[in-house]
Amino acid sequence: MNQGSAVSIQGLTLHAGTKCVLENADLRIEEGECVLLVGLSGAGKSLTMRLLLGLLHRRTPGFSVEGDVRIFGQPAEAPGRHEAGIVFQDFGLLDEWDVEENIRFGLDHRPEAPAKPGDLARSLMVEFDLPAGVRPAHLSGGMKQRCALARTLAYDPRLLLFDEPTSGLDPAMAAQVAGRIRATHDAHGKTTLVVTHDLTALRDIADRVILLDPRLKGFREVERDRVEAALETLRGPGGGVAAPQPRVVQSLAARGKRGALAFLDRTGRVVEGAALSAWALVPRWPRARWGWRYLLYDLRLTTLGSALLYVAVAGAILGLIVTWFTFSFLPFKPYTEPLLLDRVLGAIGFALFRIMAPGMTALLVAARNGAALSADLGHRAHSRQLEAMRSFGVAPERYLFTNALWAQLLGMPVLLAVNYLAARYASLAVFILVHPEQSTHFWAQEFDRFVLTGGALPEGMGWLVLKTELSALVIAAIAWFQGSSRKESGRDVASAVTRTIIWSTLAVLLVQLVIALAEFEPL
Repeated sequence: MNQGSAVSIQGLTLHAGTKCVLENADLRIEEGECVLLVGLSGAGKSLTMRLLLGLLHRRTPGFSVEGDVRIFGQPAEAPGRHEAGIVFQDFGLLDEWDVEENIRFGLDHRPEAPAKPGDLARSLMVEFDLPAGVRPAHLSGGMKQRCALARTLAYDPRLLLFDEPTSGLDPAMAAQVAGRIRATHDAHGKTTLVVTHDLTALRDIADRVILLDPRLKGFREVERDRVEAALETLRGPGGGVAAPQPRVVQSLAARGKRGALAFLDRTGRVVEGAALSAWALVPRWPRARWGWRYLLYDLRLTTLGSALLYVAVAGAILGLIVTWFTFSFLPFKPYTEPLLLDRVLGAIGFALFRIMAPGMTALLVAARNGAALSADLGHRAHSRQLEAMRSFGVAPERYLFTNALWAQLLGMPVLLAVNYLAARYASLAVFILVHPEQSTHFWAQEFDRFVLTGGALPEGMGWLVLKTELSALVIAAIAWFQGSSRKESGRDVASAVTRTIIWSTLAVLLVQLVIALAEFEPL
């Protein structure tokens, strides 16, 4: 069994903010072992797990990592690593796909895909007694855990991690889960590390128990029958995690310095975000099959279905209001209308095509699609779906950010066309209603007077495309950076959606204003 070192941690020092979690810590787990990692809340168990998965590393903002962390001899943070997989406490299943597709996600992202992934996925479903054609939302808690385990096994990691697998379960169910972990460990020949606080259910399945001791800021092995006593000692006075220090009142100068540094940091992140957005436009999908599927998913979310009706109704209202009130409040109407009818109609057509429809569509899309994308990404962040993707060696932005950008780029012109056409024909209906003596031919000819000027394309088409597509990119980028940030609660998701709506609408208004000033400056 002990053919080599599965986990090797040497001289690890980890700071989370100003708090030292681990200091010069060492840990070794041999290949083929089943090990429990226990400790008090806040001692650093979850951070250790994230280190082993490569989700926490030297470049992670807010953390300082020093020392050597290796999985089967390879650095834990090495890109494309295929050595560790995890079953999260809240599972991290991909909501949009059913059970078999979740398992296929793990299979398809192996460095070397199996010859018959569909057959292997179905065999794992049989092994873990999982139903076909059912999405995670309709599974029981036990089924979700089995699905998450099957998906991780499909990825075929050599090190299998479990994050609090019996949390919230009754004793009988916890015992079943413990038995399943050990049976999976033995049947699939994995090295297993279980992060837990539930010794009653899991102690007997382990080969060893490792205690994360906050007094030592390191790891120490404990005999299985002495773990409770060791934890009780840590819970005693002075034995546990250090109490928070009293708040220090900062001087105005110190607070000003911190504010300036925070401003520079945010500014740098904006520049970095803009560069990332441009680079994300290049489709670097890990697997083309999943890239196309996520693009279609985002198109359905942002463009197809209710979005079309949404912008069409708004466009019809826009065309009706503009045409009705323009002719209703024309100065000296009895005298000017017969003389200026064609010019007024042309001005309405020009304003709808060049200014009003693009502006309204951008605002509507900023509110609706910005909220939809941010809510979708925020839910993924909160439910650990983004971390689940990373645990399979997939950078979430490759599928989610790139496809959000392209869904917006492809969908925004369609939504603009629907909005404008609805406004156009609502304007026609109002015009015929108030001028029944005129023909639709007259309306079409005069409505397009200042737009169709004899060129190959409508007048100002380049400006129209520029502000439409730039607005689309801005909305998708803001939704990504707000939605994909770490979420601890549903309130964080709601706050991100609110910020996305506010910043997206302000951003597209600015885009429309700046381009309009450039577009019409010669006039």
